[in-house]
Amino acid sequence: MKNDRWLYVAAVLAGAAIWIAVVWASGRREAWDSGLYFAVGIPAVCLVSAALAFFRPKHSWRWGVLPVIGQFAWMLLSQGPGNLVPLGIIVFGVLSVPSIVAARLAAALVTKWLRRDER
Repeated sequence: MKNDRWLYVAAVLAGAAIWIAVVWASGRREAWDSGLYFAVGIPAVCLVSAALAFFRPKHSWRWGVLPVIGQFAWMLLSQGPGNLVPLGIIVFGVLSVPSIVAARLAAALVTKWLRRDER
């Protein structure tokens, strides 16, 4: 758990950085208002999640959730809470599904690969 603390921080910061990069590149106020978020941002989050799950395959779903939490946190810090926060939580929950799937697949591949090497 102690060693994972840095990975938690990295996952959250990577998610926030992806959000900021899409906002900056698109000129939109929120990243998900741009098609760039769905074309580049979500795949980037999936890659981060898969990479983290490669190194820590146990409980791999967390690596899919943490970058999205970072994006949500950055949105709250930069824009402030609005009256649509409950809807935003739901949308971020849905947007975390692809990164959770990517993390689980990476963890499954690593686990299968390690079992194969044990034979």
